[in-house]
Parts: sequence; C-alpha cells; structure tokens
Amino acid sequence: VTPDQISLYVRRPQLEQQMNAGQLQRQVIAKSAGQASHVVSAVYENSAGAANGKTPQMILFIGGNLAGVSASSFIASFTQHSSGAFQTSAGPLGGSAACVNAQASVPGSVALCTWADNDTFGVVASPTMDAAMLASQMRVIRPGVEHLAK
Repeated sequence: VTPDQISLYVRRPQLEQQMNAGQLQRQVIAKSAGQASHVVSAVYENSAGAANGKTPQMILFIGGNLAGVSASSFIASFTQHSSGAFQTSAGPLGGSAACVNAQASVPGSVALCTWADNDTFGVVASPTMDAAMLASQMRVIRPGVEHLAK
C-alpha cells in the first residue's frame, strides 16, 4: 500500500511526477518477467529539520507481490548486478535485503535498498541518503507499506 504518511515521511505526489515514479514502476513490472504483480509506487519526504537548514530526506518506494523466485535468489541477483552492494537486515517482517550506495561517477545515481520475502518485494531509493542511512529508513518504512491482504 502507499499510505499518505509513514512515521515522519509524508507522501508527495508532485515529487512522484518529478522523479518519474510511474515510469520506474512500469520498468520494474516489465523487467520482472511476470514475477512482480500488484506493483505500487510513491515518493515520501521527511521535512523535519528543514527549517534549520537541513535537506529534506526523500525516499522513492516501489513494491508489490513476488512469485516464482525465492527471497534469497532475488537478493542474490541484485547484489550480483550492483557493484558494491551489501546484504543488510530486512527488519522485523523477515526476508532478505541488500543495499548499494550511489555511484559518485554516475550523475543522477541514487542509493538503493531492496528487500524480498517469499511473497513480496520492495525497493527504496534516495538521492539524499547513503546506503546505510537508507537501510535504516527501509526498516522503518517497510511495515507501513507491506500489509497482509484481507
């Protein structure tokens, strides 16, 4: 799901347009070879501290259901294709997770973290955080976007 707010992060539809979240969502679906379904996307911003001159923190989220691949295979594929990627805790909901820092030599590069369990996957990206900070925020955001279907 894509709630209007998760912790200190507020959904920003205008940023979703600027960051082409819809296009990225379609790319995830296309590249998944049928393994991703019910894919959603949103951009969230935490403006706490902005009044004190701090840069607002932004996170792009794309996630959905995952079928036909194990969590460990999904994460292994990510780490194999992302130079410098490292595994990290997926948080209290379990599964596997990995992150990679932005590449300084690549303009527009962002830090990425992804998680998967045996039913769901998610990707968070940020132009304002490094991978370690994003990993921590991924564990905060994940319970807000991943819910059991009723």
